[in-house]
Amino acid sequence: MNRVTLGRTGIEVSKLGIGTGTAHPSGHCAQALMEREKLAELLVFAFDHGINFWDTAVQYGTYPHIREALKHVKRSDVVITTKLLSTHKKDTIRDFNDSLRALNVDYIDVCLLHGIKTERELKTKLNALDTLLELKREGKVRAVGLSSHGISALQAVTKLPEIELVWVRLNFAGICMDSCSLNIYDQRASISWIKKTAQHLLPERIRTAVRPKPESQLISTDDRQAVEDTVRIIHSQSKGVVGMKVLAEGQLKDDAQRSLRYVRDLPYVDSFIIGMLNKDEIVENCKTADVNSEL
Repeated sequence: MNRVTLGRTGIEVSKLGIGTGTAHPSGHCAQALMEREKLAELLVFAFDHGINFWDTAVQYGTYPHIREALKHVKRSDVVITTKLLSTHKKDTIRDFNDSLRALNVDYIDVCLLHGIKTERELKTKLNALDTLLELKREGKVRAVGLSSHGISALQAVTKLPEIELVWVRLNFAGICMDSCSLNIYDQRASISWIKKTAQHLLPERIRTAVRPKPESQLISTDDRQAVEDTVRIIHSQSKGVVGMKVLAEGQLKDDAQRSLRYVRDLPYVDSFIIGMLNKDEIVENCKTADVNSEL
């Protein structure tokens, strides 16, 4: 598996990373619903196939699974990313320390502000950002960044030198990518955890009926150009760029290899994350992500 360095951080990761937050109809993450040992085995299998880049978040519910996997892999051999929804110093420290304890580690490689949609929202998170930078100075975090869910937030990254990395939604179809307005996908993703938890009470036919159609999640040509232009600027500033939503929440699963090759070959993307649920997916995706395998 090809290795890349994320911007100026000095952190070296595999071209393909494994995510642990794949959406499930129940409102939970598919990986969190797996038995702890089963996901741990999958993470170690991915590591054995060259993937040293593991992505999680407080909300995913997969800390116990990753903790189990770390019993079988040397901590310094994997890069662990997590994400926080906190706003103020107190809750940022609390959530961060809870993450360390839950994972049974003494540092996090990359810590991100989670799912930022606008520059205004980012400004409300500056206390959290400053706190993460303090934790970095203390050696508890190696790099700090954000995951973007809106063009305004993405553009704000270009003006904040403190942000070293960005996770950005990218795919060849332009589905579930960043938009100037809060699209249906984002509205659905932003509902309260109570509503998410209650989704499993609805019959599948009703969940299917209310689920946004792919065409309703397409961003405009102008928005797509804005995303691409902004990511190019971010990358030119020596900031790490990691692609996510490569399969558009599974909507591009029937075109998975084309999806992977598209993001893999973007010159302004260092690495990309995909949530994988079985060993066959890992083997196939590793082959596609590794440019050398096609030579």
